[in-house]
Amino acid sequence: MFKTILLAYDGSEHADHALAAAAALTKAFDSDLHIISIPEPNMPPVVLAPYGAIIDVPPSDEQVAAAGAKVTEQAREKLAAAGVTLSDSHVRRGDPVSNILQVVDATDADLIVMGRRGLGALKSLALGSVSQSVTQQVKIPCMTII
Repeated sequence: MFKTILLAYDGSEHADHALAAAAALTKAFDSDLHIISIPEPNMPPVVLAPYGAIIDVPPSDEQVAAAGAKVTEQAREKLAAAGVTLSDSHVRRGDPVSNILQVVDATDADLIVMGRRGLGALKSLALGSVSQSVTQQVKIPCMTII
């Protein structure tokens, strides 16, 4: 039924619940499992002395890649413990919704599994939930796990 499953994973508690569901579905349908991670590394602002000016510097590509690799490795270990092998991982930067939709197209995914809330819960109050936006825009089934 589901040949390729895409798990949106950020390491949050809800993402861990989604990971467990994705692992069970992967085993049940003998699916390929891909993971997408769009990390937001915690970067302290830069203070320029002597003026005390604060500049919010975005993380470098290397920092995003390192944060994504860490989250992906955590997921890979949890999946291995559940008896599931990850087919591929996709670390992206930028808008989560557009990146998830791009990876859906690139992998030809049949199902997206994601947590209802992630590490960016405060942002979602102002900007709208990533899971809600993905569900509204995607043309394949999307399982949102609480």
